[in-house]
Amino acid sequence: MLRKPHGINSAPSARTAFFLLLACAPWPSVADIAPAKIFSDQMVLQRDQEVTIWGSAAADTPITLHFDGKTYHNRSDERGHWEIPVPPQKAGGPYTLILSGDGEAAIRDVHFGDVWLAGGQSNMEWKLSWGINDSDKVIAAADYPLIRFFDVPSEVSPTPKTALEGGEWKKATPENAAEFSAVAYLFAQKNHLEKDVAVGIIDNNWGGTPAEAWMSKETLLQLSAYRERTEALYQPDTDWPARFARNQRNAEEKYQRLSSREDALNAGAYRFDFPTASWSEQALPAEFEHLAWLRHEFTLDEIPSRAVLELGDLQQEAFVWINEQLLAEEDSQAQGARYEIPTKVLNKGRNLIALRVGNSWHNKPYVGRTDQLWLQLGDNKLDLSKGWQYSNQVEPPIPDHIRYEHKSSFLYNSMIRPIQGYALRGVIWYQGESNVGEAVHYHDLFSALIKDWRQQWQQDFPFLFVQLAAFLEPKNPQPDSSWALLREMQSRTLKLPNTGMATAIDIGDIYDIHPRNKQDVAARLWGEAKRISYGEDILSRGPTFQSHQLENGRVTIHFAHTGEGLRLKQGESVQGFILADRDGNYLPAQARIHGSSVVVWHDSITQPSALKYAWADYPEVNLYNSAGLPALPFSIENL
Repeated sequence: MLRKPHGINSAPSARTAFFLLLACAPWPSVADIAPAKIFSDQMVLQRDQEVTIWGSAAADTPITLHFDGKTYHNRSDERGHWEIPVPPQKAGGPYTLILSGDGEAAIRDVHFGDVWLAGGQSNMEWKLSWGINDSDKVIAAADYPLIRFFDVPSEVSPTPKTALEGGEWKKATPENAAEFSAVAYLFAQKNHLEKDVAVGIIDNNWGGTPAEAWMSKETLLQLSAYRERTEALYQPDTDWPARFARNQRNAEEKYQRLSSREDALNAGAYRFDFPTASWSEQALPAEFEHLAWLRHEFTLDEIPSRAVLELGDLQQEAFVWINEQLLAEEDSQAQGARYEIPTKVLNKGRNLIALRVGNSWHNKPYVGRTDQLWLQLGDNKLDLSKGWQYSNQVEPPIPDHIRYEHKSSFLYNSMIRPIQGYALRGVIWYQGESNVGEAVHYHDLFSALIKDWRQQWQQDFPFLFVQLAAFLEPKNPQPDSSWALLREMQSRTLKLPNTGMATAIDIGDIYDIHPRNKQDVAARLWGEAKRISYGEDILSRGPTFQSHQLENGRVTIHFAHTGEGLRLKQGESVQGFILADRDGNYLPAQARIHGSSVVVWHDSITQPSALKYAWADYPEVNLYNSAGLPALPFSIENL
């Protein structure tokens, strides 16, 4: 069986049960000088920029920084906080930084190179060890001592924090790199090899999190769509320690029960003689709540030579029985649900399939996939989409567990604010899946996030992001796709200066929100980095809508960024265009390439009113430029 992904439709790791509340306290008065956690052995500092190093010491103490034959001075303030600016340095190292004041501290093996913050949700968090294309080869070859990662601890806080609780810089080795962000590592590898400098990645992401969790409260209060919910969250006199303690207890009970084989066996609903008179009839696929128990019976005249059970998908924690024998246990990482049934457990006559399914992500278990619900019995295939019995009353409801990492500013407070000011080459960002439900607001939200971070850093750094990959069942046409709308909102954010976008529209997976081709994602981000941050004159963008003409019912689309011309990756005609008639009804359109343009039409639409390209949850596309980059989705509402 394949494994299920982490992230938007999966259970978080144990860290989600670990909530910290540290109010914005003054810097401690300590006897010894202490640099902030992010300034530690093996760190990378940004070359060719002024960088600031900070930390804590006794109040009003002279602080000295010495390295490479140079000395820099400052003094801690009344809270014990100190900062020392360092003039721009050329790429190089290793250096040892000696800090002295009330005591002494040394930071060893320091290099100046390029530093990137890798932010977002699970597609950026996705580690090399979680499985990407050629994972084993990539990890085994990860021997790059000048690529270093700092994994920001995953914590939440309702108030801005001044310091991280932990974290350390790690060099890229096969042992360490397995736990690095795949996209960030592959990006860093290109940066290191092409520019011949040390590369530091601040790995700062959390699966399933929305953009608003990563923004300051002050910025969110300025957005009308987010003001009310932010104000409601930050009520004065809230007893956050009590809330977190209660939530921690609920989380512990929830995860224990979802994975407890003992609880499932004690419930007994997998047994033939379990009473089901109160259960309801159920067709699959379907979504449920709490702990869903399902049963399906079938009869056999004879035992087949081979039996295979296909349930499509079980989201996310599940137990599967055949004739009271436990066949499989699924956790949040399993993908797919196909099982070889030992024929010795089958009976002539009555047979019983029983399922117990929970969902640690949002407490709504889901069972099945269309056309993937069957039982293969020798040469016969039995349809399992109907005829199920269902109940979620067998066991008590799962306790309510609040994901505070989704709340407005809770990750900004704990994971962004403490590193604010660490000099960056730029940001690479892969996020948006958790905002699809409110796609219409994403342009304003995401643009505000970029401005917010730049203002906090006082640095107009490049901000490079990934446009969401194709996902879910293909539908054509699908003019009301929320995924397509969010991609459009991402494209609009390119109006901000110093931004770049790497589209992943052509590397998605129908069933997996985490496409395993992270290589192309990283390569496209690196192309945008070379163009925007390094000023190289390269073709790093896919064909982009520029203008259109409508004549005799045919629409000619003119594209920018085509290189030596448009081309098809496969097939004989352009896919992905839909046209609307005068009444706004969309139909799949015909299209052909003409140099750097595409002519679009539909034989039954003489007066088209609107046009969309790659506008679906999972659009099927084949239009590329000469650099092998796919055309960007777009919409023309009025032709």
